[in-house]
Amino acid sequence: MLETRTARIDLDATGVVIVRIRNGARQSLTDASDNLTTAIAVAAGQRRPILVDIRHAQPLAADVRRLYSGQNVANTFTALALLIEGSPLGRMMGNVYFSVARLPMPMQMFVEEARALEWLARHDEGPDQVQRRT
Repeated sequence: MLETRTARIDLDATGVVIVRIRNGARQSLTDASDNLTTAIAVAAGQRRPILVDIRHAQPLAADVRRLYSGQNVANTFTALALLIEGSPLGRMMGNVYFSVARLPMPMQMFVEEARALEWLARHDEGPDQVQRRT
C-alpha cells in the first residue's frame, strides 16, 4: 500500500487499483496529482480497473475534478467504480464527477464495495482477459 497526504492506494489480489480518500480530506490540485500519479504507478504499466472510495471525502473543486477526468485516467484504467456514501450528498458528489468526467470507459457509482468489485471484475483487461478474447 502506498500513501499520499489525502489517500491510501493499493493493488488488491484481483488486480484492482483501490484508492481510498482519507476521512474529511479536501484535495488540492497538488493532492489530486499525487493521488493520480500514485494510482498509475500502482497499476504497474498494466491497464486495470480502479475503485475510488470517496465515502468520507470532501467535495472536489472544479480544477481537481478536471484533473481526475484527464486522458491519462482512460489510458491507465479499464473501468471506474466510485464508492459513495448512500446519502443525497454522496450521490450528488458522484453525479457531479460523472457529469465532468465523460471518460471513454465504463463508470458506475456504488454504495456497497462488494458490488463495486464484482462489477469491476467484468471490466478487467488484464493479460488473461485479453487472451480469452483473441
